[in-house]
Amino acid sequence: MAWYYAQGDERIGPVDEGEFTALIESGSVTGHTLVWREGMADWQPYRTVAGRPVVADGVEGTAEAGGFSPCVECGRSFPSDELVAYEQHRVCASCKDIFFQRIREGGANLRHWNYGGFWVRFFARIIDGVIGGFVGFLLSLVQSMLLGDPGTGFGQDPNSMNLLVVGGSSLLGIIFGVAYEVWFLGKFGATPGKMVFGLKVIRSDGSPISYWRAFGRYLGTQLSSLTLMIGYIIAAFDDEKRALHDHICDTRVVRK
Repeated sequence: MAWYYAQGDERIGPVDEGEFTALIESGSVTGHTLVWREGMADWQPYRTVAGRPVVADGVEGTAEAGGFSPCVECGRSFPSDELVAYEQHRVCASCKDIFFQRIREGGANLRHWNYGGFWVRFFARIIDGVIGGFVGFLLSLVQSMLLGDPGTGFGQDPNSMNLLVVGGSSLLGIIFGVAYEVWFLGKFGATPGKMVFGLKVIRSDGSPISYWRAFGRYLGTQLSSLTLMIGYIIAAFDDEKRALHDHICDTRVVRK
């Protein structure tokens, strides 16, 4: 049976069972690699099909071959008798501790997500920033009209009314920024920028986030910004692509 696997944006295959097993053992195909074979409805991370029955040509079989089985955590193949069995899953000695730690924490240890990477999240944030910038431009335009000087946004004689208009405009901008993030995440699990790239924000157990958690996450993004953007950058090096605000609020950004 031929396999196909993803490498970046490229889909590679078909490769036969022997070659595919060699790719697993060499680490070229890991538990996070998206794979497909005839009989599967859609592409899935290899770890979600490894070690459990798969259906091909109407016949149910397993991902085992030649006495070897893949570890559900890392996706590499090992002799079956060297793996630790847990329900229908098998895990290698190296991954055993982290696997059972996931279980103790009650996380989605048996369901593995395709996490949104740093760059796709970066471009999603740019789209949201453009939307916010446009609204900010409209508010500035209204502010300039009210103050009577469209060129600078300030009248010739600033007074308490000028300060009220400027303060009110700034407050509306802040309210929009908070409402935009909280409402879209609480309602749809994604801002328009994330929707464009098929991203969604979820809890570690796969459940949707509440409006309150979305509000907390918004505050977390401000902290990520205040750390000279390091709070965002750490997503590029985290195993689950979590930024600082994801760590704080127990959220994950995944591809739908």
